[in-house]
Amino acid sequence: MNDIIIGRYSKKFNCSIIIISFCLALSLICFNAKAQTGSFNVGGDIDKFYPVTFYDGGWDNNIATELSIGRSSVHLDATWRGSCIALFRFHTTRWGHSSQFIDADIKQFSGGTPIRFIAGWQDATGANGNYIIIIWLKGGSTTYYYHANYAVSPTVYDGVQNALPYQETNGPTYTYKTTVEAYVNNAGPSYNYTAFFNGSGTNYFNGNVGIGTTNPQAKLAVNGDIYSKKVKVTQTGWSDYVFEEDYPLLNLGEVEKYIRQNKHLPEVPSAKEVEKEGIDLGDNQSMLLKKIEELTLYLIEQNKKIEALEKEIKALRSK
Repeated sequence: MNDIIIGRYSKKFNCSIIIISFCLALSLICFNAKAQTGSFNVGGDIDKFYPVTFYDGGWDNNIATELSIGRSSVHLDATWRGSCIALFRFHTTRWGHSSQFIDADIKQFSGGTPIRFIAGWQDATGANGNYIIIIWLKGGSTTYYYHANYAVSPTVYDGVQNALPYQETNGPTYTYKTTVEAYVNNAGPSYNYTAFFNGSGTNYFNGNVGIGTTNPQAKLAVNGDIYSKKVKVTQTGWSDYVFEEDYPLLNLGEVEKYIRQNKHLPEVPSAKEVEKEGIDLGDNQSMLLKKIEELTLYLIEQNKKIEALEKEIKALRSK
């Protein structure tokens, strides 16, 4: 009789556990599926960027999490502290499921002096099943507002609210940063993957474009090789003036003296200058053509001398 009663209670207990587990799982799914809005403050020093973790609430729903972080007022927290509107779209790897990415689009302003609020980001799930990314945000009691399509549960590691460094499960530790990482675009989008522009219309870039460099000093800067079927340079001041009657052509003796002293042709940059400053493709082509034209004049002059000598020799032989 007692065994029968115990068996009934055991079944009821197991059913209760199943119901409770189901409710907890359902609550977790509902929590993750709920959009989240709020604010947080990053303490510490104003000249440091501290790790703030965010939960990938969209992962179990099979879509990317979208997180907006903003400061609309440039005077929030302090006069000219700065404004920032940033949009992050991310998906964590969680043990290597791949298709992971963190894309960011950042706009920020602080008056006359440039200020940066975001120093970098990191997927912190490469060796664990957590749902965490890290974004390094400026400290100094700086307030941030956020909105996400799923729960993100920001947690601040500034040495005040939570101790530094942040320990990734089965991974490295992360502390504050003092500089902005090179992969961060401070005034626009940063993407993990490649881009295809398949439209046949015009694509316009007003500023400098860098390929293989984050600090282009010209309209196009390429740190690497360029393969092209054709290169056309618009050039003015072509060197046909060499063939003018009054062109001051150096005699070969002067050219020889210059070469002995400088180890390169007149007006042509030295190897050290090219190594330091590079060369202007158009100017260099013009200079090379100038030297070819000068060489042509020297050949014409030498040919005249040779013809004159041949006539003298022929005249001597005829006597």
